[in-house]
Amino acid sequence: MAAGLALSGHNQAVFLRINAASTEWLPPALWSAITLSGSVLGMIALLAPTLKTQPRWLAAAFLAAPLGVLFSQGGKRYFDVMRPAGVLEAGSFQQIGQKLYVHAFPSGHSTTAFLVAAVLILAWPRDDRRGRAALVLLSLAALIGLSRIAVGAHWPLDVLVGAAGGWLAGSLGVWLSGRLRFWDRPGGVRAMAAVAVATSLAMIFVDLGYPQAHLYQIGLAAWGIGGAAAALMRDRER
Repeated sequence: MAAGLALSGHNQAVFLRINAASTEWLPPALWSAITLSGSVLGMIALLAPTLKTQPRWLAAAFLAAPLGVLFSQGGKRYFDVMRPAGVLEAGSFQQIGQKLYVHAFPSGHSTTAFLVAAVLILAWPRDDRRGRAALVLLSLAALIGLSRIAVGAHWPLDVLVGAAGGWLAGSLGVWLSGRLRFWDRPGGVRAMAAVAVATSLAMIFVDLGYPQAHLYQIGLAAWGIGGAAAALMRDRER
């Protein structure tokens, strides 16, 4: 899809069409909450409660993170593509939250969302339910990618390439988690829970650029802290 869009030369036109339509689909506050969920801090908080029963998921995500960061941040610096706000006239499209102008390609939020989707799907504990889980998880990841267009932060090509890179990174993370089984030991779970608590606490104080989703951000932080604490308590009981 990314290659087809790049060759067609319609990247900007598709952005304007999706961005304009998104104003009728969901209100800005909801788009803000969805896009905030695709941040690295947001995804760790969302996954924190799974440490109690499926620690491999967060372990695979952590193992995939270096490649995901190298892909997204390296691509941003290397290609240095201007974002919609740096190209289009102000007021010609919907902008929600912090205005960003540079380092568009690829989308970091899309990379993160599809990295996590790959981890959950490929490490799903029951093969008979993997197909249904994949449908839901890929839809949610796609919604996060779509939100980056809706808030005016990324071009469609940024989102598609970010999604592809995230899936590849997540696949590597799952492969590594099958060989580096630190998540199968109490010490590994405690270390991951400590990271989840620290990053979730950071969400309370860090400005992620979407003030309309501030209450959601606080709630997401509480979700992450509570989930990590539950994992620690279970480990202590064992």
